Amino acid sequence: MFNLPNYVFLPMKWLAICMVIIVFANLIYFTTLSIFGLRKPKRDYKMVPDQKKFVFVVPAHNEEAVIGPTIKSLVNQNYDPDLFDIVVIADNCTDRTIDVIHSYPRATAFENVSGPEDPRGKPHAIARYVETNHWKNYDYIAFIDADNIVDANYLREMNAQVITHPELTVVQGYLGIKNVRSSITASGYAAVYFITNRAVQAANYLLGWNAAIGGTGFILDTNYLAEHGWNPRSYTEDFELQVELSIAGKRSGWNHFAVVHDEKPDSLIASHNQRTRWAQGHWYVAFTTTWRQILSLFKSKSITEFLSKVETLFYSYSMVRPVAMLGILLLSLIDKRIFDYLPNLFSLLTFWVGIEVLNFLIIPIVYFSQEAKEYFADEKGIIRKLIFFIRLVIAFIYNSITYMAAQLVGFCTWFKPQNKWNKTVHKATFDRNEEEVPE
Repeated sequence: MFNLPNYVFLPMKWLAICMVIIVFANLIYFTTLSIFGLRKPKRDYKMVPDQKKFVFVVPAHNEEAVIGPTIKSLVNQNYDPDLFDIVVIADNCTDRTIDVIHSYPRATAFENVSGPEDPRGKPHAIARYVETNHWKNYDYIAFIDADNIVDANYLREMNAQVITHPELTVVQGYLGIKNVRSSITASGYAAVYFITNRAVQAANYLLGWNAAIGGTGFILDTNYLAEHGWNPRSYTEDFELQVELSIAGKRSGWNHFAVVHDEKPDSLIASHNQRTRWAQGHWYVAFTTTWRQILSLFKSKSITEFLSKVETLFYSYSMVRPVAMLGILLLSLIDKRIFDYLPNLFSLLTFWVGIEVLNFLIIPIVYFSQEAKEYFADEKGIIRKLIFFIRLVIAFIYNSITYMAAQLVGFCTWFKPQNKWNKTVHKATFDRNEEEVPE
């Protein structure tokens, strides 16, 4: 540590103050938003007869272990079979994925073979399918990952919502987890989803703001695709779409009852790789669209649209907290007076602790008890239920801490080419009472 001249120290001091303000603002905003999610979601639409035409699009790269149950769950939709089709994008597959697809007459395989220098990954595989214009025969595309199990009423719920709310260009379905108990890492993902499905998604929708698009389980109006095309630039094509919708003044909604069960990594290494990819894409989209997002604020047609765009802009920098905290630490290591100054800044420690108690205890108690209700029902006796709750809380904290490392790596590498997908290996597991998708 050094005692730098005052003309150097003072700018560092004010930079540290700015970063602390950023940390607090980020924390306060998302904590406040989570309170709006405490209101238990209810349908804002009535169930109606099947009407809209959907095409399920399922990108799959070497997914022979999981693609069968996924297709089966799509085939078994409680929806008029004449109103939906299934297209599985067999993306540069070298295993038996295509054979499994062909074993299901309702599913169509779209084989994508890339050249040695062609960009690879889910966004680019979807782009190749979009070029076929096959999707123009449908009202909506439903994007589903190859490892998902989709609830039988998924299309019925989506159909009813978009008929009641035709202003919605995208609707994101509820993201559940297939393998809640398979590891502490997977439990961490589950805990985060139990909370964000309410604290972010349901809260935004309640306020009339755009929901975040989660990469799977969402439907997209084909009219929007016909007008704007599919032009992925990053690993996070879902977040790109979310930002572009906001800039264009379009709506993305949330459906708490159209459920998709997603499989999450079991190992910390696989999780870190996946979340680093997410962070790289997220930072890339944030940095390259910030100015356009700011300009779009002045084109808002209502206060609700304006606030929704502000929320999307704020969400673009939702990963800023660990970056700012690291910046403060580095400044403290350069000049120890920054470190000495911080305790005065953190005289708000009681306030900070209060927020964290809300985030890591009160909010989880409410959301876990409601969103993980079926999983608690599996645990026999009060002791086992309590152990499961403690597991979720610990896993939530573990997930939050380990995600910070991925966010920092993503921040430092966002500028690298995002065209070489690091695949997450999936396994055939479904944790809910070891249920199997019905034949």
